Amino acid sequence: MHKKKEMFSHIIKIIGILFFLFIFVLSISRYSAIIGLFNDIDIQIKGNNYVDATKIERLIYPHLNSSLLSVALKDIQEEIIALNYIEAVQISRVLPHTLLIHVVERVPAVLINWDDKQIFMDRKGILMPADNKAIATFPVPVLTIIEKDEFMDISIRNIAQFFKYLMIEYPFFYNNLSEVIIKTRVWTFYSDNNTRIYALNSDLFNQFKVLQNFENTVYPKRRIQDYSYIDLRIKNHVIVKEKHRQG
Repeated sequence: MHKKKEMFSHIIKIIGILFFLFIFVLSISRYSAIIGLFNDIDIQIKGNNYVDATKIERLIYPHLNSSLLSVALKDIQEEIIALNYIEAVQISRVLPHTLLIHVVERVPAVLINWDDKQIFMDRKGILMPADNKAIATFPVPVLTIIEKDEFMDISIRNIAQFFKYLMIEYPFFYNNLSEVIIKTRVWTFYSDNNTRIYALNSDLFNQFKVLQNFENTVYPKRRIQDYSYIDLRIKNHVIVKEKHRQG
């Protein structure tokens, strides 16, 4: 019986402490609201290199009709992440006055020309509008699809996977790539050094693995830019023509 009384007394003490803490926090919150401690909110936006901060701020301001503590962070996050070129958003409160917005922007991997339209695509296959400002900001390879039906056969997913492969596994080739033209299921790649590379739409990955092996074999005596064209369309073969050398 004595142990039960001690346990009951201990529980009463814990409840009393929790109730006191609740009243204390509630009082501080109400006092802060009265004196406006968290009302003067300073918005700080970081990580945006392309998206204008004013565009993000316009989405935030309608949510700032109360104190910093009561701002609906999830609602703001959902609105910001819906913007073009935004991949991720992290929002946090920095007491007493700061609302910190950290964004991660999408980076285009290729500019697609198709059916008289231009659109950017990142390595995940996400499409983004390509206006003059964006085109001037992101110097990426240009991919042109000549035939309308070809676009349906290739699909955005296949293009995204291939350019992701180039950027990760074959960055030297990607960084020196200026243009790609797809016609009758043949991809023609144009490097910055005016070298043409021909490949079939089918089995692109294996063809470029063959090209990588070929490049490793001829290096350092030869590089891709030393050839006028490279033809990968015959399985497991590389047909090349060297550029004219003077002297």
